[in-house]
Amino acid sequence: MTATADTMRPLDSVIGRWRTSGTVFDEYGQEVVTTIAGTDEYEWMAGGMWVIHRVDVMMGDDHVQALELIGDHDTETDTYTMRAFDGSGTFGTMTARLNTDGTWTFLGEGMRSTLRTSEDNSSMTACWERQDESGHWIHWMDMDFAA
Repeated sequence: MTATADTMRPLDSVIGRWRTSGTVFDEYGQEVVTTIAGTDEYEWMAGGMWVIHRVDVMMGDDHVQALELIGDHDTETDTYTMRAFDGSGTFGTMTARLNTDGTWTFLGEGMRSTLRTSEDNSSMTACWERQDESGHWIHWMDMDFAA
């Protein structure tokens, strides 16, 4: 796994400070149980080999803060490793892949997301899903990001 400035360039589309809003759905993926509001910031780390992602949102009454590093491009799978750490002491790893249609797919243990950026890079949307005990994907969260 080796990142270069060229292999990291697709991540330019997420760079910026975003006003974040969204909804979280119940265990069946049908009813809204809470809302999300706050900010997401993506910036290049010095050297351009990692993207730093900072999350500072309210999920209902819960204040969620997280730090994520995105990089470590794998040329064989054409994926980027995402390592996230949050204020509760939880950490996890996901992968990111740029799809041929310009969307991103984020995949982790029991969760996945499709992120779409607008043509002018002024907004993004994300649809998150989680797996239930039987392995079926259930609608989990919808998120909007505005510059």
